[in-house]
Amino acid sequence: MQPVSMNAMEICTLLPYHSPPAVAVVGDICLDLYYFTGKEGAEVSVETGIQSYSVLETRQDLGGAGNVAANCMSLGAKRTDLYGLLGNDCWGMIVRDLLARRGIGSEGVVIQNEGWQTHVYHKIYKGTEELPRYDMGNQNRPLNEKIDALLRILESRLDEYQCVIINEQVPSGLHSPYFQERLAALAAANRDRVMWFTDCRKFNDRYNHTIRKLNIREARDILAANGAEPRYFDNAASTAAWLYKHWGLPVVLTLGEAGALVQDAAGCREINSIHFIKEIDIVGAGDAFLAGLVTACGAGLTLDEAALIGTFSAGVSLGKLFETGHPTAEEVIALAEEGDFNYHPCLAVDDGLAQYAPETEIEIVSRDFSGWKGSPLKAAIFDHDGTISVLRQGWEEVMYAMMVDSITGRFDPLPERIPDAREMAKVREAAASLIEKTTGIQTLAQMHFLKDLVVSFGYVQGGDVLSPEEYKAIYNTALMKSIEKRVRRVEEGKLSPADMTIKGAVCFLQKLAASGTKLYLASGTDQEDVVREARSLGYAHLFTGGIFGSAGDIKNDPKKLVIRDIVAGIKDGGGKAAEVAVFGDGPVEMREAKKAGFLAVGVLSDEQRRWGRNRNKRERLVLAGADILIPDFSWGDELARLCGWELSGG
Repeated sequence: MQPVSMNAMEICTLLPYHSPPAVAVVGDICLDLYYFTGKEGAEVSVETGIQSYSVLETRQDLGGAGNVAANCMSLGAKRTDLYGLLGNDCWGMIVRDLLARRGIGSEGVVIQNEGWQTHVYHKIYKGTEELPRYDMGNQNRPLNEKIDALLRILESRLDEYQCVIINEQVPSGLHSPYFQERLAALAAANRDRVMWFTDCRKFNDRYNHTIRKLNIREARDILAANGAEPRYFDNAASTAAWLYKHWGLPVVLTLGEAGALVQDAAGCREINSIHFIKEIDIVGAGDAFLAGLVTACGAGLTLDEAALIGTFSAGVSLGKLFETGHPTAEEVIALAEEGDFNYHPCLAVDDGLAQYAPETEIEIVSRDFSGWKGSPLKAAIFDHDGTISVLRQGWEEVMYAMMVDSITGRFDPLPERIPDAREMAKVREAAASLIEKTTGIQTLAQMHFLKDLVVSFGYVQGGDVLSPEEYKAIYNTALMKSIEKRVRRVEEGKLSPADMTIKGAVCFLQKLAASGTKLYLASGTDQEDVVREARSLGYAHLFTGGIFGSAGDIKNDPKKLVIRDIVAGIKDGGGKAAEVAVFGDGPVEMREAKKAGFLAVGVLSDEQRRWGRNRNKRERLVLAGADILIPDFSWGDELARLCGWELSGG
């Protein structure tokens, strides 16, 4: 199963669409009402003694099939028409107004006076916490004559569309047995007039002659209902293969954080998910994926290209908090330029799938490793902390404690409020997640994300929230206490450099340098600290390409700058990306290597023992795009032979 990926330049050639499609969306029309509440100006009721809440802000947006239609328009569809039912109520009037504002055709939106209440979702937030939702329309029953009316309009206009989306999202909505029968017959009779797509929570198996987009839970419900053999539940690829055989038409299977699969006659392809550091909101991501997929297919793109557009569209939606989010072509292009993929999600979470070079502990991750074999290694970029040096071993624990204290206001004598046990669990989870996602980037950049967490939790407010530079100073003060002791002991001869480096690292560096490989050291740690530590451990002179650390500018990450300069040098000198390797134990250097086309060698270093495999690092390195994984550099000679490098003295 091959992964499908595309760089920003290629995305730019596809968007905006050269031939924008016309799309019809048939399904459950909903209204999302957001209420953002607080106690400001609120009172305790005199009659009941219950605390009231002020509604500080409200927001209205299209939901359900209406949200899908809105996304199709925002992504550049030439025209989008909506088909469904509304109640004869004030909520239906709001929906019609929102449709008109977005330029969505509503002739196929039929009013049912009796037995139908417009579907409304009242979403209430207290700060960042979502309170129980209040839903309207859960007892709806569509009348057959209303169904006939809207389907007559749809059938009369089929030749005007490139695509029709069948969408089902609510328990008591449009998709009655009568509606299913009529719409399925319409799709069957007109399968060649237009491309049909289905995205349903319960009825994907009902609408034949359509391309299905569904999630893994919905897919396995269908397998179970049809008595599929247990082996088809083993993994997502097996599930997708069964669905394709069952339906005989392409299937796009979304897997959440694990990305998506495209299955058709050409086989199964893996669509990588987008890597996020910041907080995300999953509401509406599926609708955004669907709109990207369908509009791209309608514009003449391949199914693989369309699934990638869907992935980036969902990524834009995920980044918009407290709203469904309507991605635009410009936002999709921007995310493609700035964002990163998660690679090999299934392999990352299951090391039982790992494959090793014969008689070694070197894991081969890349499915196309052959592209680097035999090329001379002209340049090598190394991360420092955890890859070569263990002087900063334990920094995660120091940063974690400092982040928890910062978020909860322990550095502030009068925090706004004190977290209870449940809130503390959320704080700890957020701090741990931030460290996991940002390992390898500049410390100052991590502190920018920390400040965002401090503000979002709200225990510290206003002028008591520190700057990223101040948070970094607190962290550095705590960390340097342990580092200074170790550096001093090395400088005094009480510890040898070998005691403070990963096994075999210095010897491997010496062999590479002696073989003519230009070495670069790039770290998110401050420049002067990296230089001092490399000198203390006795290998600074080997890095003839330079030692690069953070200069306090988060826009100029040292790893990105070094890789960018090498890429420019390759272009000027006629070299090849296959002649460069990047070594590191963090995801940042792996992702940058992947984007540049360099060989990404992940180091699963155990920083306490200084040798052997740290399984906890494997998932994030595989997700970040590592091509090869080594436990430590005692496997350096075997790695060189595997890659066809010639090492002096090796």
